[in-house]
Amino acid sequence: MTVLRHFILFILCCGLSAALLAADRREYQHGVEFVPLPDGRYWLLWSSSPGNPPEGDQKVVKEDGDKCKYFTHDVFYSLIEPNNPMIAENQLISMPEAQEPVSAAIGKNGIIATTFEDGSDSDIANCDGIIQQRYQLFDPNLKTVSKVKKVAVNGAHSGHIATVGNRFVIFYAEGWVSGGGVDEAGSANDIFVDVIDARGKLIHHRAIAVDKGSPRDWWPVIAGSDKYAILVWQRFVPDSNYANLMFAVYDPKKNKLAKEISLLKSNLVYYHYDVQYLPSIDRFLVVGNYLGDTLLEKVGAELSVISPKAFAYLLDGEGHIVDQWEGDYSCEVCMSYHTHSLVRESQPAILETKDAVKVLYPTKPKGLLAFNISTSKIELQNYIENDHYWFPLGTDGIFLDENTAYFANLTQQGLKTVTIKLQ
Repeated sequence: MTVLRHFILFILCCGLSAALLAADRREYQHGVEFVPLPDGRYWLLWSSSPGNPPEGDQKVVKEDGDKCKYFTHDVFYSLIEPNNPMIAENQLISMPEAQEPVSAAIGKNGIIATTFEDGSDSDIANCDGIIQQRYQLFDPNLKTVSKVKKVAVNGAHSGHIATVGNRFVIFYAEGWVSGGGVDEAGSANDIFVDVIDARGKLIHHRAIAVDKGSPRDWWPVIAGSDKYAILVWQRFVPDSNYANLMFAVYDPKKNKLAKEISLLKSNLVYYHYDVQYLPSIDRFLVVGNYLGDTLLEKVGAELSVISPKAFAYLLDGEGHIVDQWEGDYSCEVCMSYHTHSLVRESQPAILETKDAVKVLYPTKPKGLLAFNISTSKIELQNYIENDHYWFPLGTDGIFLDENTAYFANLTQQGLKTVTIKLQ
């Protein structure tokens, strides 16, 4: 089958139109998070625009006849019972403009913190966008603990949050530089962290990478242990279609870096990476896609093309690399993808045991990679094929029991759930 036929098959199976592919599908839904509760249940939070099912962006017509578009996401929630998971949409946060992508974390005391970028200070009628990274805290029943607040830097966006003990660390970007990035859409400029307490009070603020103009750093993601937060982000590479994956380890008690900024992976596919903390083995796991030469097919002579491949790094609690894995082999069952390739903005389902951790990551177009992780080793257990075509607007998963995983995947038609049986 030719490359073109592979691509057409994928488009038809996903039910995507050319117009939709050209649009920014994040205008429908963007950002999803399972929040584990002490009693074994979960809150599922996600951003959807402007409701459920989502309708996408809104358009404003100015007096001169020009049109502008803006996102209108609100944050929704549903209580998930593992023995009978059902989705019931409830609105948690709503303001005039978008609250997306939502990121959430829960402290040991049960306080839940959410963060999201929002443009409610904008003069929407004149298409004058003013973006702010905001946050709000709730108790375990999602009753308000603090009002909505802004982080320390004006114009912040793209933030994610993690718990370190009973403190929350918000990792976010600021500014925007035109050109480069995905579809020449540009990139952010600088990245910062804020540390807040369980009442939403700012404890610390620190610049992580703030060299104005160059390098350009953005899409910051984070995971937290009892002591440290690992910070992971993409750094712009001039005149390239890939980024560098950077990381550092931050101590929120001392407000300093426990491990200085380092390059983890070059040739990174923009936005295709994730980081998790595995408490039972005290390890951080960083996964993503990189670009490598792959033999896609033979047409007369061999044709070598650039194809995304998955990678994973296992780091100890201080950020030292313990093991690494790369999917540098052909995937015969991945349809139009000839290598294992992770879905953009996807988080895994994680099952922790005493000695090892099972981790399931969604892969394009409709599969999962099943890893077994120990304190010293990343092992790919198998590839699982399912019936759902993943969409790149946000995915998160949990285990309902030791043999059943449950994922929430955001699409332009609304939130979809996927149940995966391992046996």
